[in-house]
Amino acid sequence: MFWHEDSKAEEVYQVPDDVFDLVFKLNGSNLDIDHAFALSEALQQHLDADTCHRIGVHGISLAGSGNGWTRPEQVDAEVPLPRRARLAIRVRREDSDAVTGISNQRLQMGKQSVDVGASSVRKLSTMGTLHARAVCCDPAQSEEAFLQEVADRLAAMGISVNKMICGKSGAIRTAGDDVYTRALMIADLKPEESVNLQQQGLGDGRLLGCGLFVPHRGIDAVYQIQD
Repeated sequence: MFWHEDSKAEEVYQVPDDVFDLVFKLNGSNLDIDHAFALSEALQQHLDADTCHRIGVHGISLAGSGNGWTRPEQVDAEVPLPRRARLAIRVRREDSDAVTGISNQRLQMGKQSVDVGASSVRKLSTMGTLHARAVCCDPAQSEEAFLQEVADRLAAMGISVNKMICGKSGAIRTAGDDVYTRALMIADLKPEESVNLQQQGLGDGRLLGCGLFVPHRGIDAVYQIQD
């Protein structure tokens, strides 16, 4: 008998731990639906400029609808802050101690405030489908032109993209001009590409929650609905 076992086991991609999300518990009452700018301003009261330049701030998830009420559409409307609300901040390892320091602090956002509790670490994902709720864009740009621009940017990052779908467009209010955005879903990424995109993000506005990608279950069902 001649029997040769392949000693080279299949390599499994290991997610590096140099970039991750810090997820903070929150306690508060109400918050504006469009709170991204106020949140970024509040964080800058607790973190230095260099740290703020490097981090990415996920928006605080607010209540949807239920119990007989419907979430208002006005961006200046207040909605309840759920008990399970969390603030997630994407950080580099070297910034994690500074960002963790916002625990037990109060973030004042105009007349509203939230108390920040303990944090936990959430590693990046190797899932092949990612979603960004907001990517900065030119409001005059067509969807096709936007997707082509994204594809070009991804290619420059070494990411080969096969499937993308635009989602809802919107605007983030700031002290100056509004920041226009499109939601974006990207699929069929290799594990290394997925992690790379989550680490680097896409475009500007990280402190406002723009260009930050999180794992999504899949793109096929969304495509079928839109088709």
